[in-house]
Amino acid sequence: TVSFPPTVYNRFGTSYSSVCGTLARVEVERATGHVRVARAYSVVECGQALVPQVVVGQMQGGFAMAVGYALHESLPLYEDGPGNGKWNLGQYVIARASDLPLSGLECEILPPVAPNDAPKGIAEVVMIPVVPAILNAIFDATGRRVQSLPVTPAMLKGA
Repeated sequence: TVSFPPTVYNRFGTSYSSVCGTLARVEVERATGHVRVARAYSVVECGQALVPQVVVGQMQGGFAMAVGYALHESLPLYEDGPGNGKWNLGQYVIARASDLPLSGLECEILPPVAPNDAPKGIAEVVMIPVVPAILNAIFDATGRRVQSLPVTPAMLKGA
């Protein structure tokens, strides 16, 4: 059987966004400054999850995107970046499987706040708490507060 969500979403100014949070554990190699995300836990409350497997997949993808944003992705401005005509996507490093805690990422979907809660959108909202979780874990491991992204090994070398 197929059930469709209610169609009462035609009210202006109403928001149906999800709430989420993330905890991260990182390992920092002090000699090189290399950061590895060892474990992570992400949780989301998205109302009634119509297809929970898709929600978990979105959470995993958002986590990977946020790890890339926090630790790898750099898009320099002006003459040093794409505007110089010589820059290409080979210089734009994204997170790879080796950068992720593949077996150490736990995703949990909380039950709806109310039994009749409608589905809420999750999209990239699951990315939002990942970067602060990684930065706070780095601070906890090194005592060094990072103020700019991406966090490079040079920033943490010897920390």
